[in-house]
Amino acid sequence: MSVSPTLCEFRFYEELNDYLRPEQRKRSITRAIAGTPSVKDAIEALGVPHTEIDLILVDGRSVRFDRRLRGGERIAVYP
Repeated sequence: MSVSPTLCEFRFYEELNDYLRPEQRKRSITRAIAGTPSVKDAIEALGVPHTEIDLILVDGRSVRFDRRLRGGERIAVYP
């Protein structure tokens, strides 16, 4: 059974932008996800180490690293 990718929107703040490619910095990044990855895995797949993160908001709510993404969420990540 194949799972279609679903889109999520990520936004990184302050010095976390240093880990992103120049064209991804200081703007929203839309990415396809497959299945239900943890927010930690999805963030690290973009190149930002979880050890640099202090706060993650998914649709405005504070979450832990193990929060599973389902698609359609907006993820804001703060150092």
